Amino acid sequence: MTYVREQSSTELAVHMRSLQKMPGWHDPLADRLWQEVEALKAEVAGLRTGYEAYERVNAELKGEVEGLRKALTSSREFLMRDAKVRRMTDGARHISPMFPLRKLVMEQIDAALGQGEQS
Repeated sequence: MTYVREQSSTELAVHMRSLQKMPGWHDPLADRLWQEVEALKAEVAGLRTGYEAYERVNAELKGEVEGLRKALTSSREFLMRDAKVRRMTDGARHISPMFPLRKLVMEQIDAALGQGEQS
C-alpha cells in the first residue's frame, strides 16, 4: 500500500475519483479541497498559457529590435562614409559642427543604438 504523500498528483486524482464513486462516500471537506485543487490547476494552466504568450511576443520583439539595430548601424556607416567623401568631418573623424543637421542625425542614431544595449 502506498501512502498518500508518496502518490503523484495523477494517482491522487484517480484515487479521489474512485472514492467519490463509492456508494455512501461523502466528505464535505475532501470535496472542498478537491475543488480547490482543481481550481488551482486551472489557474496554473492559465498562467502557463499567458507566460508562453509573453515569451513568444518577447522573442518577436527582440527580433524586430535586432532588425532595427542593423538598419541603424548600416545607416550610420553610410552617413559617415558619405561625410568623409564630402569632407564633412573634422580632424577627429567626427561630423563637423558646420553641418548641424547631419551631426544631429548621427547623435540621434548613436543615442538609439546606445539605449538598446541596456536591455
